[in-house]
Amino acid sequence: MALLLKQMRRNGAFQLKKTDAILVQILCMGILAVCFISCKSVPQANPVNPLDILDAGSSFYLKIPEKTDPVLVSRILQSGIVGISPENADKITERIDIVYAGLERKLNQTAVQAVVSGIVPRIAVSRAFKKNSGWEFSSVYEKNTAGKLVEYVYYTEKSSGMQAAFPSDNIACFGYAVPSMIDSYHNHAFNGDLSNRIQSSVYEWLSEGRDQIRFYAVKPQSFLTVLTGTNLNLRLAYVKGYMITDQNYTDQYIMTIEFEFNNERMIKAGESMLSLAFGLTNSQTQLTSPTHLIVSNIKINKKQLYGLFTL
Repeated sequence: MALLLKQMRRNGAFQLKKTDAILVQILCMGILAVCFISCKSVPQANPVNPLDILDAGSSFYLKIPEKTDPVLVSRILQSGIVGISPENADKITERIDIVYAGLERKLNQTAVQAVVSGIVPRIAVSRAFKKNSGWEFSSVYEKNTAGKLVEYVYYTEKSSGMQAAFPSDNIACFGYAVPSMIDSYHNHAFNGDLSNRIQSSVYEWLSEGRDQIRFYAVKPQSFLTVLTGTNLNLRLAYVKGYMITDQNYTDQYIMTIEFEFNNERMIKAGESMLSLAFGLTNSQTQLTSPTHLIVSNIKINKKQLYGLFTL
């Protein structure tokens, strides 16, 4: 732990760790998916907020607006899709509006469920979703208020179990439990459902900060382990934060993280540990309540963030 903290202070910035290959693959396929839609015609529907589709089974939620960092989105494509050129990756990126994802660590794998919004033209399905590329397709049928059945096609990659579906012209679903996501989409689009499945606090946080990369950890202990490289039990209720581009140095982000403690007796120890981990000064930490700590002005070089998607 001491060696890790020394390295963080020496570098002067928070060091991000690499993610799993399966996470990169799923994110890439989801981003690529916004350029394609099933040949099946889907009837006119009410607008659906992509956040309404994610379920509550994840421990970490993330929002990446494309215009905040198109290079980041393009890098995700280039690192996970074999043979894609930087030029084609950039063209696909231009079609994307925003990426929402929920991540859940299970044993040695990261399960991902995500929704990508963007311009999805009604053209043939990508070659990537052909059977000889390892994809199989299935159908689910949902009833609308008139009692008519609406067919939705979704695709499953045999080796990884990754699924993908395109329920509308501007939404693509991918990851795990895609049929459940289709059901949620349909109920919002055709049956007047106004509910959302993730916690209201998560929903509200990700809905705000339009141009910010935002995240929310509903199971903060696992997040803290990744953050510090060790198992620190600070009795946290949640962790949330956001990143914005540094206006003085456009090659780096400035990150703010908020920590909510279940026990106020832990907050002094937690503040000391986090300040040491990030190499912070007193001016960068603020107690807004007996249990709520905000750590601000954490510098992250963009190349470090891109490193998450470079294997």
